Amino acid sequence: MIKKVLVITAFLFAVLYHLIFYFGLYGPMAAEMSYWNSTIALLSSFILVFLYLSTNWRADLKNYYIKVFFDLLIFWVFINYVRSLWNINALSDLKELLLGSNTGLSLFPLFFFLVGVTPKYFPLVNRILFLYCALIWVFSLFFIKYLELQLFLLIPIFYIIITFPLQTEANRALTFIISVTIVLFSLSNRAGILRILISYFIVAFYYLIHKLHVSRKFINALIFCALMSPFYFLHQGIKGENVFQRTLGNRSIMHNQHDFAADTRTFLYYEVLQDLKMNNSLMFGKGVDAGYSSKSFQTLHRTAVEVGFLQILLKTGIIGFLLYITLIITAIFSALSKSKNLFMKYLGLLLAGYLLMLFIENILSFNLFNITIWLIVGMCHSEGLRNLNDDEISKLFREPAFS
Repeated sequence: MIKKVLVITAFLFAVLYHLIFYFGLYGPMAAEMSYWNSTIALLSSFILVFLYLSTNWRADLKNYYIKVFFDLLIFWVFINYVRSLWNINALSDLKELLLGSNTGLSLFPLFFFLVGVTPKYFPLVNRILFLYCALIWVFSLFFIKYLELQLFLLIPIFYIIITFPLQTEANRALTFIISVTIVLFSLSNRAGILRILISYFIVAFYYLIHKLHVSRKFINALIFCALMSPFYFLHQGIKGENVFQRTLGNRSIMHNQHDFAADTRTFLYYEVLQDLKMNNSLMFGKGVDAGYSSKSFQTLHRTAVEVGFLQILLKTGIIGFLLYITLIITAIFSALSKSKNLFMKYLGLLLAGYLLMLFIENILSFNLFNITIWLIVGMCHSEGLRNLNDDEISKLFREPAFS
């Protein structure tokens, strides 16, 4: 019971931090909140670190190799924290390391893997995320004039949409209304809109697959081909090719965020990879507080990278990236090939979409997007959830969360 209370507390702290952070960043205050408010996120993280070190959470993770890979990833994150301590020269550096959403806090969402992998927390996670989206959607309507505020406050909607088949009729209607308003008032944010559209596509796709009884091997082959495409694009980018222009066609007009085909990422690849190469840091990264030299942003230490893949490389190097991506790829194929219920297969497809977007968008930060992703990774690795049939997963989904 104490463990469950700690999990609820950590989750609620994370939800509260997400709300405060994005309301401050995109809402009436129009400025990022102070570092000291980030102690809410730090408390959430410390609770999960405590659970990781002091409880037998591995009892719900049956695959020995996944346990090893997760422990290695956490160990490598810890090593990169220790490395970052050498860069502290003032109190401001320490605050950045401990409380920066894009630096010191950015990799703590990994620990929500522990919550996702435990079946007994499944109803709790879903109930909290749905209630959060429903309540904050109503709250956000009073601030609808603030550009993209609703999208960022309601980031978990991409997951809520995936639970569509498990929801009641009333909740489905509410989910649809929420997602429609987000799209209508956030058209300038292509990543957010794509996440919502991908989620609806997955639900529609698997309803269709269920009816047509398409071969599971065919689906796995499609997913494998899709997951290989980022590595091809990365190879082309390293060679100096503009992968956006090659894929979307040569365009001579100026672009902005409203243009879904706009290339706003190639220069990030160039700057981050050049910085890592010059500092001989490609293999090991530069630590969790790492920044890169950017001519475009006129700074020598830019800590936020709008491409998740590049941010992982910057902080943890090729070693960290391989550990990170291994846990996600194995989660995808475990969900697609070893699940007895359709919902887990939905989640496998959702992670496949995330992995593709990781090379284009999906900045690493302490927020409900990255937290939800690692909850999903944990769910996909949960043998207890994968072994449930469709009726059993639906029944578990609707169980009282706080029983």
